[in-house]
Amino acid sequence: MKKTLIALAAVAATASFAQSSVQIVGTFDPSVQNQKVTYADKKSVSNTFIGNNGQGTSQITFKGTEDLGGGLKASFLLENDFNARYDANGPEGVSAVGVRGTNFGVYGGEQYLALEGGFGKIAAGAANTPTLTAQASRQPFGTKIGGGFNGVLGTGHVRSNNSLVYSTPVFSGFSAAIAYGFKHKAQPTPGTGAVAQANTNTGASATASTNDANQADVTDIGLNYANGPFAAGMSFWKTAQLTNASTAAVTPEVKQTNLYASYDLGMAKVFGGYHTEKQTAYTSSSRPAGADAKGWNVAVNVPVTAALSLQANYGKLEDKLSTRAAAPLDRSISAVGMKYTLSKNTSIYAKYVDEKNENVAAAIGASLVSSTATTANTAKGIKTTLVGMQTNF
Repeated sequence: MKKTLIALAAVAATASFAQSSVQIVGTFDPSVQNQKVTYADKKSVSNTFIGNNGQGTSQITFKGTEDLGGGLKASFLLENDFNARYDANGPEGVSAVGVRGTNFGVYGGEQYLALEGGFGKIAAGAANTPTLTAQASRQPFGTKIGGGFNGVLGTGHVRSNNSLVYSTPVFSGFSAAIAYGFKHKAQPTPGTGAVAQANTNTGASATASTNDANQADVTDIGLNYANGPFAAGMSFWKTAQLTNASTAAVTPEVKQTNLYASYDLGMAKVFGGYHTEKQTAYTSSSRPAGADAKGWNVAVNVPVTAALSLQANYGKLEDKLSTRAAAPLDRSISAVGMKYTLSKNTSIYAKYVDEKNENVAAAIGASLVSSTATTANTAKGIKTTLVGMQTNF
């Protein structure tokens, strides 16, 4: 036993020389939620369940840095998200087909290897996007329920696979970030006995290509300012047009612009945001006619005491697509919440969120939305009440 401990200590000491610091951090964030969904045919269904990520992101993250000298350092981050609702084997009993899966890591997460110095930071892999900063800064709920992320605030852009992200140092409160996701075309899977050139070092007798799907190139640029009580920023996201080489199907380009600002008055912090999003057509059934939308929101965070704060957010998405002028699919969200801090790492919270989708029945009747949508499965309203607890380590 003593020899084993000495050996482990030697390994740890060797590792400490190679790595300036390594951390394992994480979050658990389950909540009890009651949700009522009302459909276009006026029928509704209510469920009470254990929710996930009501305030934070349930995850375990490994991160570290190494001092390379000369003002340079290498850093890495590997985030593994999970759903606090399930056990380690994933969903069972709540799945329509009762299929078990793998919980840990299957919900994605940020990961990258980076080089940092006086020039800034460049990360390779799947780092968070500049647009995520702009979208999450529009209100106090961030990307979680009540904020309207990936809804009233427009299509959410968390991170891009296969990408590089460069972040500048901060100059007098200003900073910028540029991200680029590389384009690649799908390659056919080799037949038995064939080995994709990129995978010959695996020793497999038959290996699928490393590029098994089409992906358009993505450009994302962000500019931010933070100085004292005032913060503001903007981002511009563009997904380029992509033509499928085998089917000749065209996915058109997508453009999204985001603006945000906040001011801390001391007694309250006020937020505001605005965005536009355009896409000329969409092959997916969810937006067969494309997209042309504008959205805005106003929000507030009020620190009642050192431990208790209250939040509120109201947002509106306006559908400007000409083909749906008679029945625009406008959306709105109203949310109120509270957060009570129990310790440095643990807090409890509660929220009430009311989401409305306008003209759903009219749009379905006029065939202005997906042909797969029906009055039975298209929601016109969702009301959610939740109480949760978040702890970090």
